[in-house]
Amino acid sequence: MSAPPQCAFIGLGAMGKNMAGHIANKLASMNYPPLLAYNRTQARTEELQKTHPIEIATSLEQVAKSADIIFSCILNDAAVQETIQTLLPHLKKGAILVESSTISPSLAKDLATQLSSRGAHYLAAPVMGPPDRAKSGDLTILMAGGDSVEIRQQVLPLLLNVIGKRVIELSYEDAAESLRLKLCGNFFITSMVEMIGEGMALGEAVGVGQDKVKELIDCVYPNSLLSLYATRMLNNTYRHYRAFPLSTAKKDVGHILHMAKEANAELPITQIFLEHANKAQEEQGDIDISGVVGCSREKAGLGFDL
Repeated sequence: MSAPPQCAFIGLGAMGKNMAGHIANKLASMNYPPLLAYNRTQARTEELQKTHPIEIATSLEQVAKSADIIFSCILNDAAVQETIQTLLPHLKKGAILVESSTISPSLAKDLATQLSSRGAHYLAAPVMGPPDRAKSGDLTILMAGGDSVEIRQQVLPLLLNVIGKRVIELSYEDAAESLRLKLCGNFFITSMVEMIGEGMALGEAVGVGQDKVKELIDCVYPNSLLSLYATRMLNNTYRHYRAFPLSTAKKDVGHILHMAKEANAELPITQIFLEHANKAQEEQGDIDISGVVGCSREKAGLGFDL
């Protein structure tokens, strides 16, 4: 009987810390070795250790040499590329990297090739859902790559009903497929935020009031993301609660527009969102994406804040 795998987690940001915590608890319940956690700022791993059964890794080299399954959730393409390049020379043969960062499809494809050349496996597993859903273990997992059913079967029990309740399984051969789907998902989110912002500003400009627009949304689309973002816009919470910062949204929009250009698809609402996101970040700082409502308010002759 083979020994249980050593698992590791890299990247303890707003999403990663919650995902790592759930995985650590799951490993403990299975009597697996404690999760090996790494973050550039070690204080975050020390904070996680206070509440979850983890061991702290002090270097990426330690992670690569120790772990059979490595989960990661990192900020952007550059950080992911740098992390993988550091891991590659030290990876154990047959290691599985489960990458949940939102990166470009082309980078995901490249990483799959690089890991395969080292005898390792790459699973592109980005997630849909805000930090609150990561905290409650209610994310949607998009999974592509991994080469075989057997590889995924090693990983799925550590993700399904752990960090999320739903998995959309995609191509075994094309790891980039899950990133394409993730970018489609983020297209809907950014477009929806832009649409709500314009509608809220319209209601205020014509004298109905944003509060009544919000009430209408609650009646017609109860318990929906429309209601959630309308609430943030109505209450101006975008400055102190950043579930999806403008800088991160703009990074994802860049990937969305590049993907659309390659496919000859036009996304006019995404272009408008990007215009508003640029303006809002320049004038207000790196606030939550719900803050784009301020740009629509200003265009209607209103103040940025309600």
